[in-house]
Amino acid sequence: MSKWLKNILGVVILGVLLWYLVRHWEQLEALFNLTFLQLSTIYVLYFLVMLNITLAVQYLLKGLGVRTRFWDMLWLHNAALLLNYVPMKFGTLFRANYLKRHYGLRYTHFATFFLYITFLMTATAAIIGLSVLVLFYGLGEYESKILAVVFLASIGGSLLFIFVPLPVPRGEGWFSTILRNFLTGRSQISKEKKALVISLLYLVANFFLTAVRIGIIYHCISQKIHPGGYVILGALGFVALFIALTPGSLGVKELVLSFGAVALGVPFEVGLLAAMIDRAITFSYAFVLGGSCTVWLWHKSPADFKKTETASATEC
Repeated sequence: MSKWLKNILGVVILGVLLWYLVRHWEQLEALFNLTFLQLSTIYVLYFLVMLNITLAVQYLLKGLGVRTRFWDMLWLHNAALLLNYVPMKFGTLFRANYLKRHYGLRYTHFATFFLYITFLMTATAAIIGLSVLVLFYGLGEYESKILAVVFLASIGGSLLFIFVPLPVPRGEGWFSTILRNFLTGRSQISKEKKALVISLLYLVANFFLTAVRIGIIYHCISQKIHPGGYVILGALGFVALFIALTPGSLGVKELVLSFGAVALGVPFEVGLLAAMIDRAITFSYAFVLGGSCTVWLWHKSPADFKKTETASATEC
């Protein structure tokens, strides 16, 4: 039931933000000027981000001894982007089930890999965002201090999970078994230094690709800020995904990016417009390319969806 509440919360937040945007539309509509070339470039950048995430995931899975096929993983990742908007985190469950059925990755090791790449992504984004904030904006303003605290909290929480050693339990109970497999998987990934460095490089490239995408959107609404500001907003977007209060951080990401824009000297309603444009592009990408990949995977192996539906119903 709590999973449904998260979806409802996301829709409510997004609805309130849309209502706020409509109230200010008269002063915003003159700003909007998105050309076909700019829109096409944004979609290409989004695809490159998905491509990099796929490669980063592949290298981390190698650390767990699982070798995956590139195109298979690309279809899977794009499909999960769409399916994550379905209640009960269907996209995550589907990915876990798919990797187990086709590549033999145990659920405990999937949890390790999923959390590891999430925390690695969050820590890297927050470190880059904080560095750019200090170098180009400073911490003199009240809003900058709040951003710095958000980034520091994200860094601390993420690095705590990645590096803090925990004793491996030796009991035979279900909790001890799950925790032991989880910690063993984390240790296994951490030892694969080359795979970690390569994954990290792909993730860093993603932050700058995202910054370029945000820069194009801001250019389309006639807003010019320091290029470092786009990097900060891109980093905040990844941190918002880490919060995960709603599916795909629906509504939460838009709220975070809007307040982040205020810290960079952009009016709240203008930052909200940019965030909504980015969400609309994400939705259209998810439904077109993500939907196509979902149909392809269903055509190839319908049983994967049936197994995931069963697991999702059990969780509910």
